[in-house]
Amino acid sequence: MFAFNPLLNTDYLNEIYGNDLTIVQIIFESFLDDNIPIWEEILGKINSKNYKQVSDMTHQIKPSFSMVGLTYLHPKIQEFEIFTKENPDENELLVKYNNLTVEINQAKTIIKDELNRLNQLI
Repeated sequence: MFAFNPLLNTDYLNEIYGNDLTIVQIIFESFLDDNIPIWEEILGKINSKNYKQVSDMTHQIKPSFSMVGLTYLHPKIQEFEIFTKENPDENELLVKYNNLTVEINQAKTIIKDELNRLNQLI
């Protein structure tokens, strides 16, 4: 059985995908190619004060964090989404975005490393 990075929720990944590492590989690629760019686009929406779009984009990508085993980030993303709906102070929203971005960038590195390991295996 593939040993995932301990920062990923291995029990969750095994429960959802079983031993189908090809599916995990596809999900990891999608997370990096589709969802991370959406997160990065959110900064522009914050700067243009389009908080509805910030909320919608955050909602769109929220499930992907659990799907790649980053279950510890899901509640933080959800909290950010809720905050955007409350007519937030722009500076406070930027601080929350930047703090979360640090964690997301660390998570992105983990997913990239795991994807590289999977690509060598499969």
